[in-house]
Amino acid sequence: MSNEIRLAVVGVGNCTSALIQGLKYYAEKGGSSGLMHEEIAGYHVTDICPVAAFDVDAKKVGLDLSEAILAQPNNAYRVPDLDLAYMGVSVLMGPIEDGVPDHLSKYVDVAKNKPVNLVKALRDSGAEVMVNMLPTGSAAASRIYAQAAIEAGVAFVNGMPELIVCDKSFAEDAVKACVPLIGDD
Repeated sequence: MSNEIRLAVVGVGNCTSALIQGLKYYAEKGGSSGLMHEEIAGYHVTDICPVAAFDVDAKKVGLDLSEAILAQPNNAYRVPDLDLAYMGVSVLMGPIEDGVPDHLSKYVDVAKNKPVNLVKALRDSGAEVMVNMLPTGSAAASRIYAQAAIEAGVAFVNGMPELIVCDKSFAEDAVKACVPLIGDD
């Protein structure tokens, strides 16, 4: 068993910033302060390795994930004295659909890039788990990512309030593909 969980993140906003900073914090500082369970099934939080990231904001697409998590309009707390060095994970252009809801449109400058082929990008990155952290209101975009995860054989964790996991068609597709779908927030 590999001790690495290869992670793809969807939406490089404040939640992703907090997640990446948390991963870096535990890798650098060690300890388990703030963790309910230091180890689950033989895996530690430091075993999570980001390998792919998707967004649509021109201020983030093309940047290394370590830079994109700090780009405006993100304003998540920045952990002091944390080394956010180059990670080697370039933020890729995702599908737009409804991924920039009205309440965020004044903050997001949609990139002019052509969206990547999500299935190919997931396979090329070797991602094993995709975490969806798109903003509330991104129903269609979230479903596109969920379908791509199923097609690529990548577990899908839905971290936003959109009923994907309990959607019968997604559940059936996931079962056929032996792909875990988790969480409807």
